[in-house]
Amino acid sequence: MAPWLATLLAMGGLAVAHAEPATAVLHRWLGAQTNVTTWKAEFVQRRDLRALATPLETAGRVWFEAPGRFRWELGRPARSIVLRNDKEMLVLSPGLRRGERYPLASMASGPAGDMLALMDGGFPRDAVGFTNRFELMGATETNGLHALRMRPRSEAARRMLVEFTVMVSTHDCQLKGTELVLADGSRLRNDFVRAEANVPLPEGWLASPVDSTWKVTEPFGGARP
Repeated sequence: MAPWLATLLAMGGLAVAHAEPATAVLHRWLGAQTNVTTWKAEFVQRRDLRALATPLETAGRVWFEAPGRFRWELGRPARSIVLRNDKEMLVLSPGLRRGERYPLASMASGPAGDMLALMDGGFPRDAVGFTNRFELMGATETNGLHALRMRPRSEAARRMLVEFTVMVSTHDCQLKGTELVLADGSRLRNDFVRAEANVPLPEGWLASPVDSTWKVTEPFGGARP
């Protein structure tokens, strides 16, 4: 699972007494997304791998525009970039000048579609579609945050992703963090800071650096030099 898929955090501490029911929190979070048109943030990504005694931490940035355009950059300068526009998604390694191109039409259903639903920066637009794909496992509340634990309903998707958590603020359901638990036991957590919603995004934020010197493969349809 690529690190740019974004979502989870197993909340520490005890859930407070008389916490809001998990389903109510989920519906409130889903409802809040209809008011979000753009979003940008910085984040720190932490990867816990079984083979490493010390987690890996990397800073990054993310830009999102509803309903599903985004740019994730991991590292400064960016070591990996994921771009999604209206037709395709690009997964790029600038240092190697290599990338992969995925037409969105080929990822619309099945496990790939479930994974794609996680990449929208925590802003699902279709509540019915989201709840059809993901099962709510529970929620906790502590330190001003709700942590919503979910998992894919598809058995095929669960062979890649065991569980994910979305952390949102208790007062306005704004996205604060995500964490993934992957099938190999590793964890991937993003903590967002300096987030801003409904603000103009910088000119060229979705521009691709790919030119004729890059090698871009198309896993569903060949390669381009």
